[in-house]
Amino acid sequence: MRERGAVRCPPTPPAPVSRELSRVEGLRLLRNVTFGRIVFISRAKPTIFLVSHITDGECLLIGLSHVPEITALVQRFSHVVYEADVLDVATRLGWSVVLSGRAGLVEDPQELHQARHRLQPWPGEQIDVVMRIHPELVTGFSVSAPDAGATR
Repeated sequence: MRERGAVRCPPTPPAPVSRELSRVEGLRLLRNVTFGRIVFISRAKPTIFLVSHITDGECLLIGLSHVPEITALVQRFSHVVYEADVLDVATRLGWSVVLSGRAGLVEDPQELHQARHRLQPWPGEQIDVVMRIHPELVTGFSVSAPDAGATR
């Protein structure tokens, strides 16, 4: 029997579920977004650029304005890291994928033209250089609401 004046607390909502993504899931999610961040080391410091991307099979094509530093870096070292995510600020649900691998410039004129046509540059920018990343390692995680039928 409930006492008079007793206050009932609402039930605590189930906690979100975090899990690692497989390589296949990570690559699939990258197909659903058109931008991310490319990371490389320049002058002994990490450098990060927000860039547009599209997928080409398992590879990622990145569109960049002509930046001599990036062009020189790709021609010398050719290893980069790429990160993309979709996260809801209010619910803190979403996913993040990090891809690392060998990169090279797309030099075939026809392939370069097609990639430039498909890539969406940021307002006020143009795509001069297209980089292809061959992923070696794809990692990530997703945070989602628990299944409605699941019990804790």
